[in-house]
Amino acid sequence: MMVRRVVGFGLGLMLLAGGTIELRAQDEAFEWRGRLSQGQTVEVRGISGNITAELASGSTVEIIATKHGRRGDFHDVTIEIYEGRDGVTVCAIYGSWNQGDEGCDGRDRRRERRRSIDVSVDFEVRVPAGVEFVGSMVSGDVEARDLESDVTATTVSGDVFVSTTEVAWGTTVSGSIDIEMGSSDWDDLHFSTVSGDITLLLPEDLDADIDFESLSGDFHSDFALDLESRRNRWVGSHVRGTIGDGGRRLSFKTISGDVRLRRTRARSQVR
Repeated sequence: MMVRRVVGFGLGLMLLAGGTIELRAQDEAFEWRGRLSQGQTVEVRGISGNITAELASGSTVEIIATKHGRRGDFHDVTIEIYEGRDGVTVCAIYGSWNQGDEGCDGRDRRRERRRSIDVSVDFEVRVPAGVEFVGSMVSGDVEARDLESDVTATTVSGDVFVSTTEVAWGTTVSGSIDIEMGSSDWDDLHFSTVSGDITLLLPEDLDADIDFESLSGDFHSDFALDLESRRNRWVGSHVRGTIGDGGRRLSFKTISGDVRLRRTRARSQVR
């Protein structure tokens, strides 16, 4: 059963029908803490702002959200929290009538827009080891440093930076992707960007089938690549090959951006 809480910034608690909790206020800062077990997921969704995640010292997830922008609009931005068996999802919601294309509940709100809200929300997240982290933003960067769990990081306009001992996936439209992972335990992993470079740092014992396609970018690899095909045209290029014994798919697609495969740095291997 999923529990929904609507949380504002500061004080002013109101208990609504159906067990929904609403907090109304004007303050800039919001904090939430809760315990999650290994295998569960903490997901953070924003519209405008940055998401920064780091490793927690224990089993408690901590989320701090800070508003920036026009103070007169602060009351139009709340935080929704959904708690379920799989973990917790936290979202920045921009008013009951202006919540972006999709709210935390997945509902399409495009027809309900009336005006813009000049507020961004930055999230700081502490993620326990073994708890999967998912961070998504429309306009802003998503950064996850030194985690010990699987990571998914997406944004539309912004950069993605991830370092983890496990597997990570990231995508952006306008920005770069820089990911370091200590595990190669995946079946099919895909990375894409329209305008920006993709850099992956991967374990030295990597076995993967590579598929790269770009309109104006190049492919570079520190790993020995057994080429199956390579097509370079006036416009666009396509590279297919195998690293090691292959067996798992690793694909890339860019419009204007290079792809670089690098060997994982030693600091991640010993964590």
